[in-house]
This record gives sequence, structure tokens and C-alpha cells, in this order.
Amino acid sequence: MSDRTITLREPIDSDFEQILPIMQDPVASEMSKTFSRTRDEFRIQWDHRAASPACVVRTIVCEGKVVGRVNSFPKGNEVHVGYRIARSHWGQGIMSEVLARFLGLVEHRPLFARAAKSNIGSCRVLEKNGFVLIDEYDVAETDRGMACVECRFKLS
Repeated sequence: MSDRTITLREPIDSDFEQILPIMQDPVASEMSKTFSRTRDEFRIQWDHRAASPACVVRTIVCEGKVVGRVNSFPKGNEVHVGYRIARSHWGQGIMSEVLARFLGLVEHRPLFARAAKSNIGSCRVLEKNGFVLIDEYDVAETDRGMACVECRFKLS
């Protein structure tokens, strides 16, 4: 646990402007092997997840400042979790704490997550929270992601 005050709250529309640059950070995108969405593409996803009863979305607030988001969402026949936190907050244990709290809000099991194998920090966050690596495979480049070895995790 960190020494900082961290809260998860329902997103409000003004969070969009603070989270957009976090989601478009080129270093974070390279690490996660994802291509950044344009402002309009992210707005569509933002609005869809906010309106969907199948999604749980929370804004991450650290010391009163919006620093990221965490969410669960349906993907095919599974429910997945995803997250991103501002680079200035990497490596401090914050995301591990956030995910632990978030998992207490999401009753659905099993939950799944995917991370690029090279994204050691994200893989570690998942493992610290009880996710188990169930598969590794090569992924070709798509309109949303870079070619990489992807790890698939499951929380029962």
C-alpha cells in the first residue's frame, strides 16, 4: 500500500480532458503495445463504457488529482479488466493498490486481462492481484495494437 491518498470514484465528464493525455502518452502506448485512440475515438469509447451497464469504470484520483482509470468490460464471451495510470505514478505500487480495490467492486468471475509480455510492470500488477497467466501467444499488428507476444491472465 502506498502512503498516498488514493480514491476510485465514478467518472465525471470533466475527467475526460484529464485522462485523454494519459491514454495518448506515447511511452505508455509503446509499453502496452497499443495505438493511441484519437480524441474522437476515445470519446466514443468513453461514452459507450459510461452508458453500458456491463461496464464498471472508475477514475483514479491520487492526492486529489486525476491520474488514470480502471475498468471492466465485456470482450466476446468474457469480462476483461483494463487500466492506465499516468507515467508520473508508475513504479510506486499505486496501480497494484488500485486494482485490488477495483476487484472488490467487480463481482463477476472469472475476469480476464491481457498485457504485452514486455510490459513487465502491468504483468506484475495482475499477478500481485491473483491473476494467473493462462496463455502466451504472438499477436499480429492490428488497427488497435502493435505486434507483440501477449500474455493472457485469468482471475477465478
